[in-house]
Amino acid sequence: MVEYIDVCNEDGTSAGYSAPRSEIHEKGLWHRVVHIWIVDSNGMVLIQKRAAHKESNPSMWDISCAGHIEAGMNSKETAIKELFEELGLLYSQNDLELLFSYNKKSILNNGKYLDFEIPDVYLITLAHPLNLGTLNLQIEEVSDAKLVTPNELYQLITEENSTFAPLYDADDKPFKAHPYFKLFETLAEKFPTPTNKNLLN
Repeated sequence: MVEYIDVCNEDGTSAGYSAPRSEIHEKGLWHRVVHIWIVDSNGMVLIQKRAAHKESNPSMWDISCAGHIEAGMNSKETAIKELFEELGLLYSQNDLELLFSYNKKSILNNGKYLDFEIPDVYLITLAHPLNLGTLNLQIEEVSDAKLVTPNELYQLITEENSTFAPLYDADDKPFKAHPYFKLFETLAEKFPTPTNKNLLN
C-alpha cells in the first residue's frame, strides 16, 4: 500500500496536498515528522539502531523512535503509533512533552534521497527504569536498542564520523547553537548531575 504524506511549506504551513512517500524524497518536498526521545528514571536515554536495509542511514544509531506523519494524521497521534509499531511501547499523548520543532535538510545517496523535513521533537520521561527486555522491536525498522547516558549521547551526536544518524549539519553552525541543544538542556534540568551540567558549558 502506498503511504501518502502531507506536503508542507518550509515554514511548516500546509501546501494543501499530499504525495507518496517515494515522491516526497525524490523531489525534496517539505514534510513533517516526529522525533521521540525516551529517558528513564535513572536518566538513561533509549536509542535504537536502524535496520541494515533502510534507504537512509542504514545500520546507524538513531533517536529512540521517529516517523513520518502520514496524510490526515497529527503529530502526537503519529508519535504514539510509531512508539508502538517500532518498539512495542504503549503511551498516551499526555506522556509527550514537546521540546521544539526545527527544519532539517539532508541530501543522501548521491542526491537520490532528498529529506527536507520539519521534526516535532518530543521527550517522554519515565517514572521507572527502562527494561530493554520489555521492548518488541519491529525488525523491518529496528535491529537493536540500548540505553546511554546523556554524555554518551552528546558524544555520539557531535563526534566526527559518528555511528549516529546525523541530526544537524556541523558545517552550518556549532551544536550549541542548534535547536537540538535544548534536548540536553532539558535532560540537565531533569537530571542535574555534574556530568550533565558540564554538557551545557
